[in-house]
Amino acid sequence: MKLETQMNVASNLRTLRKSKGLSQGEIAKLIGGSRSLYTHYELGNRTQDAEALYIISRELNVNMPTLFEDDPQKFLNHLANDATQDAGLEKLISLYKQLSSFSAGMLIERAFWLLSKERENLRSR
Repeated sequence: MKLETQMNVASNLRTLRKSKGLSQGEIAKLIGGSRSLYTHYELGNRTQDAEALYIISRELNVNMPTLFEDDPQKFLNHLANDATQDAGLEKLISLYKQLSSFSAGMLIERAFWLLSKERENLRSR
C-alpha cells in the first residue's frame, strides 16, 4: 500500500472511531489485536491489515472502499450516506415519526440503554 493511501486510511479510521464514540481499545478488541497495534494503524505508522479493515467496515456498517477515501469531506459524506441507506435505520425513522412525543422520548431512552449494553459487551470481549 502506498504511504499516501496508508495515511488516508489512518485518518479515516480515526474519524470513524470517534464518530461511533469508541475507544482505540474497543476497536482493537473488535479486530482481535492490541490497542498499541490499532494506535499504529490510526497514526499511519503501520500498514493496516486487510482483515482488520474488513472487520471494522462490517461491524461499524461502513462500505470498505469508504475507508480508502482520500478527501476528508467526501469521507464524511460517505459516512452520512452509509448510515441513511441502512434499511433498518430507514424503518426505525419511519416508526419514530409515527410515535407520540412521550413514546418517542421513551424510545430514545431505550436506545441509550441499548447502546450502553453494546459498549459493555465490546469492553468484555
